[in-house]
Amino acid sequence: MDLKKKFNLFKLLQNVAVIGLFLVVGLGVLFGTNLLPRTSYSIEFTIITGLLLLGILIVLPWAKYLEQKEYKIVSLVFLIATAICVVLWEISTILIFSAYRSQSINLGLIQLIRITLIISLQVVIASIIGKFIIKYSAKYIPFQAIAYLSMLYIDFYLSTMLCGIIIKTGEINFSTAIRDLLFFNRVTLAFLILSIVYLGVAYGVINDARKRRVRNTILAKNRKLNKDIGLMDLDDEDEEDLKNAPIANDAEAQLEKIKNMFDKGLITKEEYDAKRQAIIDKM
Repeated sequence: MDLKKKFNLFKLLQNVAVIGLFLVVGLGVLFGTNLLPRTSYSIEFTIITGLLLLGILIVLPWAKYLEQKEYKIVSLVFLIATAICVVLWEISTILIFSAYRSQSINLGLIQLIRITLIISLQVVIASIIGKFIIKYSAKYIPFQAIAYLSMLYIDFYLSTMLCGIIIKTGEINFSTAIRDLLFFNRVTLAFLILSIVYLGVAYGVINDARKRRVRNTILAKNRKLNKDIGLMDLDDEDEEDLKNAPIANDAEAQLEKIKNMFDKGLITKEEYDAKRQAIIDKM
């Protein structure tokens, strides 16, 4: 019972974070179209709130793993890393708006922004890969490999771009080599686009295969249960099997069995009625 309540709490926090993000985006649109009076303080508060809610959404899956006492060390590491990222996001936002209001910026702030972006990128990519490994374990290895390689290339591309920023006289400039590598090299751009496409396809295939596996497992368990109690498999998708399955000689005994199961609360009223009608139809 306690575990169920905790899961409900996770679900509540998730819903609050998602709804909050929708509201933040709505406020951003209203500020951008001047339908709401905007000040630097109101925009700053909106961004800080949005970043905090985003941090909650990223943290929740790892908090759930930790609460379930699964992958405790990995979950704790990602919880701490994500919390550090959220703190850096909030500090950077506050300092950026302070610099905007004072109309001055220093090299320390630029370096902090760059460090924040690089750390955040590494944590987000590592977190996605970690969730893939935990969720899909050793299954679907070829597709997982495609997903991991795609994410690593995206990480390489963006990290190289961020690390390639050269700070000169308080201005952010790109070195010529990095700029040419990332923006004018067709090969690297092609790899980036392919990585994003492969990542989406791999995720879709893995998810579909996982759903099929779970569904087949449930169907197999249902068949075994029906066999154990002497009932026919009445699943709609197995009509061919039903035609070839041997029909029990004693329909009365089968009706008695399902009645006893219903009385003991082992099956619902709908299941009882469906199986009873099926047995009668086969008499």
